[in-house]
Amino acid sequence: MAILYGGDYNPEQWPEDTWQNDWDLMKPVGINSATINVFSWALLEPEEGKFDFSKLDKIVHLLEKNHIQIVMATATGALPFWMTNKYPQINRVDTYGRRQVGGKRENACPNSPDFQRLAKELVEQLAKRYSKVDNIAYWHISNEYNGYCYCDNCAKAFRTWLKKEYHDDLESINHAWGTNFWSHTYHSWDEIIPPMRIGDTYDNGKPVLSGLDLAYRRFQSDSLLNNFKMERDIIKKFDNRPITTNLMGSQKDLDYFKWAKEMDVASWDNYPSFDTPASFTAMQHDLMRGVKAKPFMLMEQTPSQQNWQPFNSLKQPNQMRMLSYQAMAHGAKTIQFFQLKQARNGSEKLHSAVISHSLSMETRVGKELKQLGHELAQLPEDLANAQNNNQVGIIFDWNDYWALEDCMGPTKNLDYVQEVFDYYRAFYNRKIGVDMISKASDFKKYKLIVAPSMYTNSPEVTKKIEDYVENGGNFVTDYMSGIADKDDNVFLGGYPGLLKRVLGLKFDETDALPFDHQNKLVADRTIIGKGSLVCDLIQPVTAHSLAKYSGVFYDDNSVLTKNHFGRGYAFYAGSKLDDSAMNFFMQNILDQSGIKVDLTKHDVEIVKRTGQNDTYTFVINTSDQVKKVSNPDPAAIDLLTNQETKDLLELKPFDVLILKK
Repeated sequence: MAILYGGDYNPEQWPEDTWQNDWDLMKPVGINSATINVFSWALLEPEEGKFDFSKLDKIVHLLEKNHIQIVMATATGALPFWMTNKYPQINRVDTYGRRQVGGKRENACPNSPDFQRLAKELVEQLAKRYSKVDNIAYWHISNEYNGYCYCDNCAKAFRTWLKKEYHDDLESINHAWGTNFWSHTYHSWDEIIPPMRIGDTYDNGKPVLSGLDLAYRRFQSDSLLNNFKMERDIIKKFDNRPITTNLMGSQKDLDYFKWAKEMDVASWDNYPSFDTPASFTAMQHDLMRGVKAKPFMLMEQTPSQQNWQPFNSLKQPNQMRMLSYQAMAHGAKTIQFFQLKQARNGSEKLHSAVISHSLSMETRVGKELKQLGHELAQLPEDLANAQNNNQVGIIFDWNDYWALEDCMGPTKNLDYVQEVFDYYRAFYNRKIGVDMISKASDFKKYKLIVAPSMYTNSPEVTKKIEDYVENGGNFVTDYMSGIADKDDNVFLGGYPGLLKRVLGLKFDETDALPFDHQNKLVADRTIIGKGSLVCDLIQPVTAHSLAKYSGVFYDDNSVLTKNHFGRGYAFYAGSKLDDSAMNFFMQNILDQSGIKVDLTKHDVEIVKRTGQNDTYTFVINTSDQVKKVSNPDPAAIDLLTNQETKDLLELKPFDVLILKK
């Protein structure tokens, strides 16, 4: 199959006599796919039990006639008003106890029996009717699952979920959540209610009982996942083509590693802001590849301009093409947009599209889209399915994410995604590829595992880390790691809990620094940089001290350590490191790990994907300046120009080469 190049298509928003003209405009650009039926429930079922597929039939026929591949959505992401009026309990209740009245989207209570029943009926009708359509490439369930509900249905379902998770033992919940705190002891299951702002959640979003909050987050993620699985299983009865739903990078609500196990292929929506670093976008792609450890679908991006960010800047010339190939470099197998035709009204009318309000493809963006489409059509299928093989794994864990940001103290400035990104960026700047992995991943594949702010831990994960290091692996973690179990019970006996042995250190205190304050860090009486945010007062036991604090009352305490454990090494950082201190720390880590480093200062990504037949090296100028770099594969063929390349590459602003070897 050719690389899918297309996006969301909503012809129901337009007169039928304009539809063919859309494809007369887009086919010469190379658009070969359309995601349809994402938000059409009100058209498909104008009243309960009365289905009308006449318009969708016409849309499917239009795409078949034009030989366009279809990504068929299930339309369950937005609710018709007849439904929200007839069954008000389908509408979510927010954390202040307010029930919605319909409208918006992605707002159905996942535990509403009426929603589940009505969604089943719709999806069964869709799957039966369209399972024989030849040019359906993927099924797309709902849209951008997110958000939580706090209604009575969810409260009842939560108690059922808890009985399963905690073996029908209320006392084990009291023990796990420490409910003697503030007289919270539960004496019956009905006393357990969701953590809400009108209950056990402060106005700043922090919970009174973090064990309750963490359990509710896991429950809501599972509830929405059950909705996905319900629709998936119905489709699978009629059609075995791959099924996905569009994820959203490092968004907080859902545990995507758990979700990805239930998906045939991961897909996601990439919307960087005008000031998003290229390295952060790269990390998001790597995370979306990592949730299944397989190539993913780039389900949405914008050809130029978003409409919902504070500043919706135009993409510069060639930038859209660059961002598309950056996605592909990090594992994308499709290039898709929201949307194919720009809406005339509604909240997305100023969100750019393949066909803009000009109704012409002879625009600046239209010409870039045509260039990209023609290039993608020439690329081999082997590239779309190629793998990214890396020596470094960075752990991203949604339970850590939730628990760390639930903490009341030591500082309100802890940001889990930023903590992960600090380390990702350090590798990115050294041209070292990274896999974003979970605690359940195979550590043995990697020379180096990094676990930034790994707040929650368990005996099982501890043993896995110890075995990995003992057998020659290298492990790195830092402040706020190993503190508590999955229910946020702190491990007693000193920090960092169960990790003390492998890290060869202990500490009892962590200082929190004001916004603009930094402590000097020294090694061999030389300042190596500064630390901020928090400072662990580390006491090495078997670990070697790499650096200490300077100029504070705890300047005898270590901040960076290295512990020889079995045949491997475990490193620890007790503070948020500035660039200089991170350089010092990374040099120690990478020297020990034997990983090759490229410290050339330039805004050029060099990323390899390995296919069954060939190796593909992406050379991407992520800046708006001309860059000159050494060719990583001299004399290789650039697939985008079919020309041999020279030893020195000169890249125009946002330029891209794909070197085939």
